[in-house]
Amino acid sequence: MSSNNATRAALAVASGLALGLAFPKFDYGLLAWVAFVPLFYVIEGESMRRVFAWAYLQGFASSVVSLYWIPIPLHDFADVRMTFAIVPMLLLAGIVATYAAAAVWTGEFVARRTRIPFVLAMPVAWTAAEWIRTYIPIGFPWNLLGYAAYRNLELIQFAEFTGVYGVSALIVFFNAVVYVVIFRRGVYRLQSISLSALTAIMIALVGFGAWRISNLKNAPHAGSFKVAMVQGNIPQSLKWDPKFLPESYKVYRDETADAAKRGADLIVWPEAAAAFLFQPDDLYPAELANDAAYRTALLTLARNIGEPVLFGAPALARLDGRLGFYNRAYLVSDKGEVAAHYDKIELVPFGEYVPARSILGYFVNRVVEGFGDLVPGTEQTLFDVKGAQLGILICYESIFADFTRREVNRGANVLVNITNDAWYGESSAPYQVLAMAAMRSVETKVPMVRVANTGISALIEPSGQITNRTPLFKRGTAMVDVSWRPVRTVYTIVGDLFAEICFVLTAIGLVLAWRWPRSAPVEAARSRRLSTNGRPH
Repeated sequence: MSSNNATRAALAVASGLALGLAFPKFDYGLLAWVAFVPLFYVIEGESMRRVFAWAYLQGFASSVVSLYWIPIPLHDFADVRMTFAIVPMLLLAGIVATYAAAAVWTGEFVARRTRIPFVLAMPVAWTAAEWIRTYIPIGFPWNLLGYAAYRNLELIQFAEFTGVYGVSALIVFFNAVVYVVIFRRGVYRLQSISLSALTAIMIALVGFGAWRISNLKNAPHAGSFKVAMVQGNIPQSLKWDPKFLPESYKVYRDETADAAKRGADLIVWPEAAAAFLFQPDDLYPAELANDAAYRTALLTLARNIGEPVLFGAPALARLDGRLGFYNRAYLVSDKGEVAAHYDKIELVPFGEYVPARSILGYFVNRVVEGFGDLVPGTEQTLFDVKGAQLGILICYESIFADFTRREVNRGANVLVNITNDAWYGESSAPYQVLAMAAMRSVETKVPMVRVANTGISALIEPSGQITNRTPLFKRGTAMVDVSWRPVRTVYTIVGDLFAEICFVLTAIGLVLAWRWPRSAPVEAARSRRLSTNGRPH
């Protein structure tokens, strides 16, 4: 590798590392606003093939930093040697990097071949790629760029119009303008207009955000209640051990009884907190009679304390003659009756189901026995509790913006996210999924109660502010006052319209770029600017 290429590779990797560090739990969020500048410097004047390669290298480095935690559950709980456990992480990092590289390649290609400015082409292409990654091929919108700004509350409030995709576009636009201005790329007029537009946009967004947060605080409540978030802190290694079930159930029983004495209107347990089948007796095989006893005990508990209990438990699913399981949330009323249940719809790929099972199932099950056994639910069910309509999100579902906003559109005015992040230890994963969950409240302006087995449990306000946050791996119950407001955001109504428009614009830009003559004056002028600036080709 020549020294020039070595320098470019180092800058691309540095760009990726900076971007990876912008996300939790590193949380150097300001890095996201300049992380792309070294990459833009690297790709300037390079062939389009090299543009893709350098962008891929940057995306891969960023993804490895963000997703380093993936081998942890495979190694700690599935007995996969770390040497092999790293492979899925590298494969997933490679897939995510492909989306990033495609976005940068597209933005650069359109800017070179048309009269569309680089500072506009790049954020639009990036947003289109993030939208595609959310749905195709398996749906993995983990750590979209906009999440790096989750702590900048005043700045991100406009996500109620655009979703998290708008925040992503803003960050890329900021990077592009910084690059154009600092390195004086393009004509002076472009630099001046870009900087002025960025300044005006940032001032307007921060001003709107400050007003919105104040408005939310002062708006009249449509209702309120006190919720107990029970963090059982049950070790994952013991959670499904039948011998440990009496002790784990006792933890939740005692915490629930205490919460009722402290005035809780609703007690919430985490995902799969009830480590037994909680279904009508006639569905139980004879060997699961013990599970029926725990079901009776839990119903009696709710009736005795006189308050509803919301919790997660596995459930048998019989479909097409085969036996599977649902990841289910139940609501037991204050009368000790099952009021409602919800089956998780968005399952974790390779954790709860195997994509393309006919092809990949054999190989996955050879590595990790029992993966991919869950059956997806079919309906987003709302739970009616003391005037509130609860929209339930189980674990991974909280990272899907459109999925959450559809629950709100159906009438949910409080979101409840039950999860079990014990798989990931003290890695970045629990912090990352909390940050992503916070953006759901910003988009919909609906509060979220997040209850995790080992943490992090928290109340997320409609502004995205994370409050009453519990530490990892600590047992206890946090009491939170939850209030909801009669607010419907633009994003709640129109969904991913902003991202979809970016996708259409990107497609149009690509068509124009392909049809534009290679000898177009725009590309020639660009090359002359590169030569004038003394950049190598």
